[in-house]
Amino acid sequence: MRKLIPLVFLILSACTTEKKPFELPKQTEGGWKLTASQPFQAAEWITRLGMKNATRASYTGPINTEVYFYELKSESAALECMQRWRTNPGESHFFKGDLFVVIRSDHPNRETKADFTRALQKLL
Repeated sequence: MRKLIPLVFLILSACTTEKKPFELPKQTEGGWKLTASQPFQAAEWITRLGMKNATRASYTGPINTEVYFYELKSESAALECMQRWRTNPGESHFFKGDLFVVIRSDHPNRETKADFTRALQKLL
């Protein structure tokens, strides 16, 4: 029995994964590349939900896009952002894990914007 307890702790510690810090994708499939990024001040209601980081990134490729990454303290906070966000024309958004992401582009080709969104979701 005494040998079983350390074995159980060893197995449980092996099952946990350490969360890596969030890194912006440098490029996506389809030819988009990160050209610039900077932190920005998020809306007060997002900050209240437990925001850790807010970063604006510019990607160039078939179309130019601006992406706003909100890293939150929990997946439930990211889901709440998804539900409360009011979408503007030329904008799409999604959440994955503890990230809430807003993509903006004034390009009229909706399919190319959707391609970028799918490529970004794969990387996160």
